[in-house]
Amino acid sequence: MAEIEIRSYKPGDEEALVRTWNAIFPSQDGSAPRTLEEWRWAYLQNPGGGPEIGVGLVDGEIVGQYACFPMRALKEGAEISLGQLVDAFVLPQHRRAGGRPGLIVHMAEHLHDSYGGPRASARQPGHELFYGLPVPIWRMAQRYLGGEIVRDLDVLFREIAVPSFRPLPLPEGWTVERVPAGDPSLLPVLDQVWNKVAPEVAFGVVRDAAYLQWRYLHHPRVAYDLLLARDPQGNPRGLGVFRSGAYVVPQGGLIVDWIVPREDEEADLALLSEMERRAGAKGLPVLVAVFAQNDPRFLRFQRTGFLVGPPTHFLGMKTYKLHVRWLRDRWFFTLGDTDLV
Repeated sequence: MAEIEIRSYKPGDEEALVRTWNAIFPSQDGSAPRTLEEWRWAYLQNPGGGPEIGVGLVDGEIVGQYACFPMRALKEGAEISLGQLVDAFVLPQHRRAGGRPGLIVHMAEHLHDSYGGPRASARQPGHELFYGLPVPIWRMAQRYLGGEIVRDLDVLFREIAVPSFRPLPLPEGWTVERVPAGDPSLLPVLDQVWNKVAPEVAFGVVRDAAYLQWRYLHHPRVAYDLLLARDPQGNPRGLGVFRSGAYVVPQGGLIVDWIVPREDEEADLALLSEMERRAGAKGLPVLVAVFAQNDPRFLRFQRTGFLVGPPTHFLGMKTYKLHVRWLRDRWFFTLGDTDLV
């Protein structure tokens, strides 16, 4: 009989974890092969904390994992931590290892017990909830792991390659610049913008300079444009993140993140105008964004020409304290809060 072990990550596991990931995802969904550099960026450089991974072994060989990124977050002004679920996988021949309901569930239970809730054994305080887009394993998450649906992720899109398209004007005197990865002089400006937005965030991930550097500027594989909008007096008013990629459409201009005060419509317009320009220059036919229906941008973007498309994903979670209805009304969530883009 095979010997089954489920434990937390240990230094030195990374090569086997990357090798196992590469044995599954590139052939399954066309993902680019993962490198050790990308693994180290994801799990060792995250400002929210170090690796939180449930590892499954069969006869001493790593065959799967269930992992999360620890994320700093705000809950009505207080800082808490969340676990963003990513990279759940098991080699096909070992999915039944450990008995019903399967190795992926046993690894998930280990992760939850170690890092989640008031009784977490490996961190204190534990995460107040785990979240992710659990489409492939949703039924198991719901049945065995206490998974709940927070809301569908409705899609906003604006076609920019149609005859009727009219570009949005850049407000007079405004400028939008790309923040370079190697310029530390702009880091205080990133915090300045975030500090204006943070009081409006009833619930959501902290998007300060440390996070923006890690998530976007230092990503080893994906090129993001972190854009800074300034008013005619040179004051920083908003930040947006843009990239080309696939979400809903095979190739589009993705509005990945949005750090703008809720009522600053001029900053919204400046960033949208620049993102349209960048998408057009790349020959991308559409802009795509995700906001909650109760976020003012959900209606405001529609007034600028965006349409609402059907959701392809939903936000799922396992919570230890917060109620789904409370979260549904308050959670600020963008495409940047996922590991899809």
